[in-house]
Amino acid sequence: MTGIIVTGGEAPAFSRVEEYLQQCDFIIAADSGLDTLAGYGYKPDLVMGDMDSLQDSTLLSELPSDKILKFPKDKDFTDTELALNYLHEKGYRDIYLIGGGGGRLDHTIALYSLFSREMSPLMWVTQKEKIFLVKEHISVKIKKNSMISFFPVGKKNCKMTSRGLKWELNGLNWEIGDSGISNRALEETIDINMLSGKLMMIIPIGEDY
Repeated sequence: MTGIIVTGGEAPAFSRVEEYLQQCDFIIAADSGLDTLAGYGYKPDLVMGDMDSLQDSTLLSELPSDKILKFPKDKDFTDTELALNYLHEKGYRDIYLIGGGGGRLDHTIALYSLFSREMSPLMWVTQKEKIFLVKEHISVKIKKNSMISFFPVGKKNCKMTSRGLKWELNGLNWEIGDSGISNRALEETIDINMLSGKLMMIIPIGEDY
């Protein structure tokens, strides 16, 4: 099953995420993600958070009370973490994150850290980037000469092979703190095969297909 979390911050254009919203099984708005979702013309299956950054509080009145889980402002988890935990507990294993670009740096780092967890999002779409979690194998269509960057996440060193990059990743052994910035696509399909560990792969919006 596929779940989507729409969070606050700079969000992608609707055309970039329409396909995912139409095909998913469950949509959670994390706090001001409800504003973003309303802008897309969608209502969530559930809204979660302390609602401290929600711009249009009237949106809550349009939802049944059983679709709202409100939490105190002082809590141990961010609104996005609460949503991620909820989906995992309900058995969702393919989870996409929408929004969260720009804004406070600490919020961005918190979202980035989610990808190091055992149960983490598979994809994150912001206003300017599309981010993929690469755990085993991934094949992505991309425009030639597009920029693509990689960051190790999780606890294990990353060893991998690749095809279609200007600087292939074959034979590398990356630890946390290493990175591969501003690589380039030489082909229209990029293949990454993980031998150990997992990677975060970042492609600028507009350079993917």
